[in-house]
Amino acid sequence: MNGKRWALVLMALTIVIAGCGSGPSLEGTQWLLVSLEGETPLASTAPPSVEFSADEISGSTGCNHYFGAYDVSGSEITIRDVASTEMACMDPEGVMDQEQAFLAALRETTGYNLAGDRLEFLDATGSVRMEFESAPASP
Repeated sequence: MNGKRWALVLMALTIVIAGCGSGPSLEGTQWLLVSLEGETPLASTAPPSVEFSADEISGSTGCNHYFGAYDVSGSEITIRDVASTEMACMDPEGVMDQEQAFLAALRETTGYNLAGDRLEFLDATGSVRMEFESAPASP
């Protein structure tokens, strides 16, 4: 190959590699719940969410705030020591049931898939328990 072709090949590889790193990462992104056990979450004032920072996980259940610790190894994730505030929310109806299902799915998460602006939490069987989308960036 001549020098011009090598330069074109290197430029193309640089573009491809740069594109692979684009999109949100676990840390530094607020992830909003779009599916819990295959169901759309209830509309509430604080949508269920997850945020990662260093080795801490936190977010909203749709009613309460939760926090805990996590470890990542490849596509495996361990979420532990999850605790939450304990307010009772009556509106919308079913938000407390959704909160319990959310926290249970969170504690049972053993793997994840991150593709573009989508994040999936998987259980030990590889089934998708929860799906999230990255929150729009604040202006």
